[in-house]
Amino acid sequence: MFHGYLVFASTFLLNFITVGQFNASSLYLDSLQESFPDSGGGTLAVFCTIQIVAGLASSLIGGIAQDALESAGIGLSWLFLGGGLFMFLGLVGASFAPTLMVAIFGSMMFGVGLGLAGFMSAGMCVMWFEHSRGTMLLLAISGQGLGNIFFPWLILKLLDAHGDSEEDPWRPTMRWMGLLSFIIAAIASPPMRLPFPGEVEENEMGTNTSDVMMEPLATNYGSIQEVGTNNNTRRRRSSVATFEKVRGGSSTQVSNNMRSSIVSSVASGLRRSSVVSAYQALSTTALDTLQENGGLYSLADVALSATNLWLTAFTVTACFASLNSQVLLPPYCLSLGFTEAVGAFAMTLYGTGLLLSNLTLGIAVDRFGARKVLAFDFVTMALLFFVWPLCVTPNQIYVVAFCFGYTQAPISSLPIIILADAFASVSPEHILTLNGITNMAKFAGYLLGPAIASSIAQSHGGYGNATALSGIIEVSGALFLLMIPTPDEQQRLLVEGKSKGKGGAQAG
Repeated sequence: MFHGYLVFASTFLLNFITVGQFNASSLYLDSLQESFPDSGGGTLAVFCTIQIVAGLASSLIGGIAQDALESAGIGLSWLFLGGGLFMFLGLVGASFAPTLMVAIFGSMMFGVGLGLAGFMSAGMCVMWFEHSRGTMLLLAISGQGLGNIFFPWLILKLLDAHGDSEEDPWRPTMRWMGLLSFIIAAIASPPMRLPFPGEVEENEMGTNTSDVMMEPLATNYGSIQEVGTNNNTRRRRSSVATFEKVRGGSSTQVSNNMRSSIVSSVASGLRRSSVVSAYQALSTTALDTLQENGGLYSLADVALSATNLWLTAFTVTACFASLNSQVLLPPYCLSLGFTEAVGAFAMTLYGTGLLLSNLTLGIAVDRFGARKVLAFDFVTMALLFFVWPLCVTPNQIYVVAFCFGYTQAPISSLPIIILADAFASVSPEHILTLNGITNMAKFAGYLLGPAIASSIAQSHGGYGNATALSGIIEVSGALFLLMIPTPDEQQRLLVEGKSKGKGGAQAG
């Protein structure tokens, strides 16, 4: 069986247990308020917000740690298992907290696990699929939607079950949830690894690419097993990285005709599977050079690329408004004189939109590309922000809430697809780190955006001004997306940049 399907299932489970629990963590706040009555509402809110802050930070650190783990011969599955351990220790530690601050520290540890086990899993899943990358990732991310339905029900059941026998029912509830988190993470972690060379192509194209590519290597080195023992050769090296390394050698290593052919192939955006014959033309000396020098593109090369810079600009900008619908919609309902039930049902429909989006948008992503779909979604969200103040009946609000959920869902999944499309074939070892950078770029917007919008709504003309500003911000973010080059263009820019760098070094 194709190992990518196991990674897909693991990604589903990890998103189910991590993001599902995070979105339900506010259910502990009432019980915490009763246990620590001297704590203010702002301090209690930190119990939830510290989780997303720690999760974003740990996803970046985890991506950087990936290379260190591989160099040490430690499988990436231990990174995801470690995330489950942090979730367990965080919730169990918080359950014994004598003060609210200790409980918040435990919540922060849970957030570290949220980032390692949950946020990083998407970066692993996209590496296993090319033709159906959008469909498979969004289906895997739909585990979040299932978790959003299951964990509020389970936590409320446990709180009610321990309410009569325990003074603080949240304490045993957190212990059970911590244990469940570790068990599911332990089940889901073992399959998590990067694909071997040719493994994805063999499944998707029906050809045993890895055997064809490794045959000339085995001929030159005497044994294919010797080549396989090198950690670097087990990564998914692409034609771009391999041939550009050869291109940097002297004329005694590879003929000028071969160099021209290689660079021409790269500029045409050829896949790894389409340049297998070029491997067979490489000399033993060139192969020695490849193994000695390792991969071509450093983290700095891809982090400072046009794709990553424009994607980061989009993330920083768009996240200042993307959560405003969740924060402002319930109080907007109250401002119209509706009961709290109207706002609660609107948020339920919002969650339903999130789930259905993950289940259905994959086909559009595979057909039109993640960049175009994400830009369309955020332009649509901007229009919804302008329409929102015109909604004055419950049914109108329900429709807007559902549409908000449907259009906002891709912010958590499509950026990693954009990164994978651009770099999975040239620098797969840096995908998780780039995903961590993208997650960190969300931090400022998620933290400050809703607060700014709430302040505008309360002090400067009501919800109309706040939603209009949110719509303008989302349009600006969508424009940044349109500046991102296509994957083929990005690979050409990387090749040209590396060529100029080498040319300058040789001239010096």
